[in-house]
Amino acid sequence: MPKRIVILLSCMVLLGPAGLGALPPDDVVTHFSRGASLYKQGKPEEALQEFLAAHKLAPSDPVINNWIGFLYLVQQKYADAIPPLEEAVKARPNYAEAYTNLGNAYLNTRQMDEAVKAFREAARLDPKNANTHYNLGNVYSKMGRYPEAIAEFRRAAQIKPDDAYTQSNLGYVLQLTGKPLEAAEAYERATKLMPQNSIFWMNLGLAYIDLKRYGDAKSALTKAVALDGKNADARIALGQTLVALKRDAEAIPQFEQALAANPKDFTAAYYLGMLYERGGKLEKAAAAYGTALSARPTSVEALTALGLLYYRMHRYDDAINAFKQLTQRTPTDAAAWVNLGSAYSRKGLQDDAAKAWENAIQRDPKRLDVRLWLAGYYMNGGKLDRAEEQYRAVLAADPRSAIALDGLGRIADQRGNTDAAIRYYKRAIAANPRYEYAYNNLGVAYERKGLVNEAVAMYKKALAINPHYADARKNLERFKSQ
Repeated sequence: MPKRIVILLSCMVLLGPAGLGALPPDDVVTHFSRGASLYKQGKPEEALQEFLAAHKLAPSDPVINNWIGFLYLVQQKYADAIPPLEEAVKARPNYAEAYTNLGNAYLNTRQMDEAVKAFREAARLDPKNANTHYNLGNVYSKMGRYPEAIAEFRRAAQIKPDDAYTQSNLGYVLQLTGKPLEAAEAYERATKLMPQNSIFWMNLGLAYIDLKRYGDAKSALTKAVALDGKNADARIALGQTLVALKRDAEAIPQFEQALAANPKDFTAAYYLGMLYERGGKLEKAAAAYGTALSARPTSVEALTALGLLYYRMHRYDDAINAFKQLTQRTPTDAAAWVNLGSAYSRKGLQDDAAKAWENAIQRDPKRLDVRLWLAGYYMNGGKLDRAEEQYRAVLAADPRSAIALDGLGRIADQRGNTDAAIRYYKRAIAANPRYEYAYNNLGVAYERKGLVNEAVAMYKKALAINPHYADARKNLERFKSQ
């Protein structure tokens, strides 16, 4: 899945008119003119001081208050912008530009409901202003009110169809609401209007991914990376697309460069681990998964991948440590307990393995493979009753389990009930005619009954299935030497 969709929620802040209120004092005009001039020179801090001086002389002038609020917004002092802007709309209730600026101040101080009210009033006062509808779309989008956001972005696009940002944000909300085709169409319009914008190409590529149009996604994302090589999100999306196209060798450099740009990027590190492992570069894969875990220590996915990789590398102590952590983080996850038991088993710690597998069965009684492992452990330890319990549980779910039937036969054999053992072995062979162990065990049972010819025939069948079956060969050799 794509890492995320990037949206440019750059709210439109409108300048206050150049004119002042009715017949202001000369000093007010002087400060106002200086402030406007300084702003045009790119000096918003100095401009603000002039407007504050004008405000002392004309504190209720709506235009001055709008300018002060606007300049606070420019300097990202959003809370400071609110009082003068509220004064501006109080003094002039039909002041659309001030309502727009006030909406932006509320939006950036997370007063979302108030932002909606301000933007809606601006839209009522100036319904043909595309920027106002664009701002409303942004705030609705941030609030998760997506149908309303779509409606506002569509209105903005109708008024101003050549605005690329409106098209891109419309595409974003359409994609969030499960409409990737319409989203792609909006992004396509954005890229045509502003073809040098890397973000637009990236979002288009992500929409194509949702549509499983991986070839188109590759083209769009390649364009995004070409326009902005530092766009790590675009590189990650391109890498994921190349993985979907089974072009791992091309995907790896994309993730490597994304990780170089942001060494704490979980997605880039995780994908690198996966691709290195798939390519047989196990040490590099372990390092990459470790990086992913450093970026996101709570990731069960990365910890599982690392544990399984350690198991594959025969680093069983490390695997045990990883799987122990998993059982602590997700104690109800049977798979974590299964893997822990398997690592213990490979380490030769059979008692610990059995405890882990018992935990797994408690969490997922349908894990028949684990029941069979437990049955074998109990058989080897002479705990026949517990072994039988597991084998019968397997048979209850799968009456044709040759392994369970053969196991019950061996239990009957050890208890001295050879006739019962023979019946179980025959059932195991009927369930799986290629199960060599049941033939050998049946041969041993026949020997106990004195049925030598029948025993020899079973050993031969076992060897016909598996010529390397040492126990069956030894059993057969005994008769050849007689």
